[in-house]
Amino acid sequence: MRVSLVQFRPELFQIKSNVEKALKMVNDTEEDLIVLPEMAFTGYAYTDKEEVEKTSETAGEDSAYSINTVRDFAVKKNKNIVFGFNEKYNNEYYNSSIFIKSDGSYSIYRKIHLFNREKLFFTPGEDGFFVEDFKGYKVGMAICFDWIFPESFRTLNVLGAELIVHPSNLVLPYCQEANKIRSLENRLFIATSNRWGVEKNKNIEYEFTGMSQITDPKGNIIERYEKKGDIVKTFNLNLLESRDKNINKFNNILKDRRKEFYR
Repeated sequence: MRVSLVQFRPELFQIKSNVEKALKMVNDTEEDLIVLPEMAFTGYAYTDKEEVEKTSETAGEDSAYSINTVRDFAVKKNKNIVFGFNEKYNNEYYNSSIFIKSDGSYSIYRKIHLFNREKLFFTPGEDGFFVEDFKGYKVGMAICFDWIFPESFRTLNVLGAELIVHPSNLVLPYCQEANKIRSLENRLFIATSNRWGVEKNKNIEYEFTGMSQITDPKGNIIERYEKKGDIVKTFNLNLLESRDKNINKFNNILKDRRKEFYR
């Protein structure tokens, strides 16, 4: 599978120009799947609920600018795109990720593990992890801080994921190294799309780590981007490698699990 991994720096709350900029970056790429960061078009430094409300979107509504624009682009250009967004659903707000396919269909994952000030504004997802059947492979969805809980990626592995797409707004310095282990212990690919730069809103400031990366089932870094800069590159991943869960002729990381002893 060819995956275009996008590292991107949105301008805070400038949704239309951020969408335009991101789609221009991937307009001429050739791939099966594009992965963009968490909160890709809104920015992240929320200070109050009013800002959350003004930048939220509900899939299926005419006012959902980024979803509808990216969906139209995906259908027109025959592309499949994952990006993070601020979702309003049933009068609750979620840090969500949407997987839009080239036929216009889509699925939404709502972030289960909220980080830091996200807890002031967003509701944790309750629908759980799932995998998408996509071009003969299985793709799992996670968002940013999900990485720190080994159960997140292990659950996706047990569900059959061969690739985990991981939109992120990383500020802690650990994830890129940790995801080498997440790939190794689950023997699958992880594509982490991160944003970069400093974002400030009133008294709230975040510095994002950049270094978007793809890791393989043996824990190798296929590529890690620089800390700064809007970057898009396309990688040809042999996802069949993720189906081999054997460490040697006697050990298989899924079959050897002894769940009765895990607490």
